[in-house]
Amino acid sequence: MSTPDAERWLEALPAPVIGLDSGERIRFVNAAAAELLAAVGRGLLGRRLDEIFGNDAPILGLARRAANGVAVAEADVTLAGPGFALGRATVSAGQVGDNGYVALVITHAPRARVAPLATAMNSATRTLAHEVRNPLAGIRAAAQLISRGADDEASALATLICDEVDRIHRLTDRIDPLGSFHPPRFEPFNIHEALDRVRKLIGSSSPDVMIRERYDPSLPPVRGDLDQLIQAFLNIAKNAVEALGEQQDGEIAIITAYRPGVRFRSAASGAARAQLEVQIVDNGPGLHPDVADRLFEAFASTKSGGMGLGLTVSADIVARHDGRIEVDSVPGRTAFKILLPIDPEDHP
Repeated sequence: MSTPDAERWLEALPAPVIGLDSGERIRFVNAAAAELLAAVGRGLLGRRLDEIFGNDAPILGLARRAANGVAVAEADVTLAGPGFALGRATVSAGQVGDNGYVALVITHAPRARVAPLATAMNSATRTLAHEVRNPLAGIRAAAQLISRGADDEASALATLICDEVDRIHRLTDRIDPLGSFHPPRFEPFNIHEALDRVRKLIGSSSPDVMIRERYDPSLPPVRGDLDQLIQAFLNIAKNAVEALGEQQDGEIAIITAYRPGVRFRSAASGAARAQLEVQIVDNGPGLHPDVADRLFEAFASTKSGGMGLGLTVSADIVARHDGRIEVDSVPGRTAFKILLPIDPEDHP
């Protein structure tokens, strides 16, 4: 994501946000931050963070850690500087734009006008969902025009575009102000239906990557939300493609199997349920050591301009399905293993 795009996203947050360039100068403040820091005095833009808060301010240390690629969040941070004191707050910091751009998101508990970070993130999610829906109708109409009189291959791609537009529209229609997505709509389906969609999407967007499938055709259905699980698998598969970079022999394997001898207890029902396993494996360089222990945290990304939200969303969706994700990585092989409970009606 480019810095201007990141700033538009951050502007939608009702929580105070400060954007810093690589020189630790304030490049961006949203309306809530401008209100919070009104006591600082003259204009904020262009001033160094240490000039405002002081050389030893905790917020400065958080910003510097984030500038080094470490997404951080710290509670009970003192917000004070020469001539002002704003109390204590929770500050989250991470890289969100180009060239080391850092965003500081402030949850300032003593002031009721500032929403908690979770509320702020959900507000931004709703705003983005609205913006995403706007071009969907045009994309779908264009795909339908392409399909008319097209050969079989082009017609199949146009159908794939229409199906994906419809899925995205369903997801954005179900944004929940209190929790990003509504709870999954549980229905039984074959897991390979979701994986076939993912394979087609990855294959059409990354034609140079070899995609291999090793499916167990005997697997019983899972009970879950097809649209949400497609999104979870797609985020992981896209991450795998990006890990391959320009690698000439880049390859992704999508594997399904029954996980024998493993039963996890459902948080909802308390019943121990048998599991099936989906593996998404790439032959790239392995996980970057800076993010290996923080894969599913927001902002945990080594990609230029990346916000590190894809795997966070995947983990949330899988957790909502009473599943879990395991990761094994060495140079030349990274495997994301997604465990999901088998539909109890088919496997008591």
